[in-house]
Amino acid sequence: MLDYRVSGVAFDSRVADAPLSVGSDMDITPASSERTTTTRAVLPVVILYDDPVIAAGLAAVLREHGSFQIMPTPEPGDLLYGAPPADLVVLADYETALRLAHTASRWVKNMMIFTGCDSEAKICRAIETGARGYLLHGIGLTELFEGIRTICSGGVALSPKVTMRITNHIRGGILTARERSVLEQMMLGLSNKSIAQRLTVCVGTVKSHVKSIMVKLGADSRTAAVVMAQSRGILL
Repeated sequence: MLDYRVSGVAFDSRVADAPLSVGSDMDITPASSERTTTTRAVLPVVILYDDPVIAAGLAAVLREHGSFQIMPTPEPGDLLYGAPPADLVVLADYETALRLAHTASRWVKNMMIFTGCDSEAKICRAIETGARGYLLHGIGLTELFEGIRTICSGGVALSPKVTMRITNHIRGGILTARERSVLEQMMLGLSNKSIAQRLTVCVGTVKSHVKSIMVKLGADSRTAAVVMAQSRGILL
């Protein structure tokens, strides 16, 4: 089993920035007589990323920052049977995060997904599986660092676009399973009659579902509904 113990780093920010004065005994001391030592915790982070290039880049920037300690990649046995430390942040790509959610759920508690996928359906699926962070490729380093700290402190870290996707999902109403099926057929360009034949329902039922889909998506036509569904990534 891996040992994830991490030690903190102590530094005195006032001493670093204060003007210096020289005493009669030639001891160099801060101009202020008050000495305050601030302990800044080093946060443990394990990177579980299928792309080795991205994984190496993430490890490099986090190490350089100095506030994070990159932990060894856990062995399969650790993931299946071991429990991560309470403050360990798991930084993973989308697919790895979902695999962990199904096979090693204890590692999802402090999960941060870092991905290029901004599909509404996939974002909601990731949040539903327990991920507390979802940041998109292209963010600034400060946002990445703050996101990890937020996750470690018990908060939620989302890119602005991710927040917008979730808001649209809630605001528009959740499509039912049947509505999603109808929408899938609409995206194939099928008519109501063809959709009814495929789903073995009557045409009137399909029309009712299409109308409901348009209302929930805020679309004024079938075409607009399909375009909105594609742009938002409503379907997996």
